[in-house]
Amino acid sequence: MKNSSSTINQFIVRENRKKYKREKISFLSHISHGIRTPLNSIMGFSKLLVLKDLVNPKQKEYIDGILNGSNLLLQFVDNIMDLSQFESDNYSLRMKKYDINKLLWDFTEDLYNQRIENNITDINLMLVWENKVDYCDIETDEVLLKKALGRMINLVSAKYPIVEFELGYRISEKSRINLFVRPAREKLKSEDLLNTQQLYSVDESDSFDYFNFKVLKHSVSLLGGELVMDANNQEFSFEIPIHCKKNKTLI
Repeated sequence: MKNSSSTINQFIVRENRKKYKREKISFLSHISHGIRTPLNSIMGFSKLLVLKDLVNPKQKEYIDGILNGSNLLLQFVDNIMDLSQFESDNYSLRMKKYDINKLLWDFTEDLYNQRIENNITDINLMLVWENKVDYCDIETDEVLLKKALGRMINLVSAKYPIVEFELGYRISEKSRINLFVRPAREKLKSEDLLNTQQLYSVDESDSFDYFNFKVLKHSVSLLGGELVMDANNQEFSFEIPIHCKKNKTLI
């Protein structure tokens, strides 16, 4: 009789936890929608003012501030929503095969288009390959991978006083790929180099970078990889499994 009662109690606890998770996701989804809707209007009308030359240079400077702040708020909402789904085990991976070269080109093109649309010019991103392959399949969740790359870029760019950064990959001998972001080496001065502690540190008082870092770690873990920070090369990167065709030669 006691065992039966204990089983029922455990079942009730599990069901209550599931209900709490569903209600939490639903609540955050409503919050996200409630923030996004007015923000899209604010950003849309701000862009129109600039495009139609309805403002003077000083007013344009103010509008740029509005767009930058709005964009940060949208990213913050994305971080909270994704983190909530990860911690509630509510994210469903959509794994497909992609050519890593095309995926990175598409990501970079999308990034520039978004930044041009939002009038953000604080980062120049260059694609580099340390051991490129003609064609390399990578089985991954495209949306999650691109979000991870974006968050990694945000974290690295926040640490360096330059605007030139490199995005690329290297293939390891263990059928893994290391996707990295680093400051452009020719643009980085000796006084700009970060030590190990600075590169690894993420200040919890800076909520934007803190959530970026936390969601990035969850994202990479879901993709079957691990986060790597290399102070010697000033790199922020993550490794995930790959499958490369054997008949292709490294460039």
